[in-house]
Amino acid sequence: MKAETGHGARSRLFSSLIWISCLLPGMAAQAETVVIYGATGNIGSKIVTEALERGHDVIGVSRNLETLSVDHPNFTAVGGDVSSLESMLEIIEGADAIVISVRGYGPNNYPEETLNYRASKTFIAASRSLGEAAPRVIQLGGGSTLYSNGVLGLDARPGTEGTSQHGLVCGHWLALQNYRATTSVNWTVVSPSGQYDRDGPRTGIYRQGWDEVLVGADGRPGGISHRDAAAAVIDEIENPKSLKRRMTVGY
Repeated sequence: MKAETGHGARSRLFSSLIWISCLLPGMAAQAETVVIYGATGNIGSKIVTEALERGHDVIGVSRNLETLSVDHPNFTAVGGDVSSLESMLEIIEGADAIVISVRGYGPNNYPEETLNYRASKTFIAASRSLGEAAPRVIQLGGGSTLYSNGVLGLDARPGTEGTSQHGLVCGHWLALQNYRATTSVNWTVVSPSGQYDRDGPRTGIYRQGWDEVLVGADGRPGGISHRDAAAAVIDEIENPKSLKRRMTVGY
């Protein structure tokens, strides 16, 4: 592991993958530089592993460098703040893709104070500052922002304003709208169809959709494991299919 305060070397990728991922760890394409915010989180750490196993150069970002203990020659630990434009510009310039896998409540539990909302605003500002040299971003969103039979999940299960859960899920919705309001930013928001399975296996097989929840033969959302969600994120980086739109993944 290397510890730096800037960005790593930049390289380019052209890859052809099938729509449903069956790529196994270790079958690396040409390396890209991927910056991962939330690299120590439940999903973020899996995304780090997935990217490294495919041969990418990874920059893991945390406010506390001591939490980034990945021992890999292609991993660089960087101290940074996803809600700080100055910090983000220092880190992401020259990278090929940015992954934002963060969550955090604001002091008043308001949606616009959540970390995921503030992160989207920060990246949009950074992308506009960098112009054509800006990397693309993949931000993990919430499943409550999906539709089920035309009904928005947030409307089906309305929460009480001022509670942490209401702030978090509505923060995901506002972050999505931030990206949708842009025209120059290369973004993708990934939302799970159903619950995440923290300890589930990496199968490399999943379904991809857009704004409607994916359901199984029993009519219920099947969710997705953290490891397969990580595979879906790196698949999207290597073979973009969802530029400037939201996508959902699930079984």
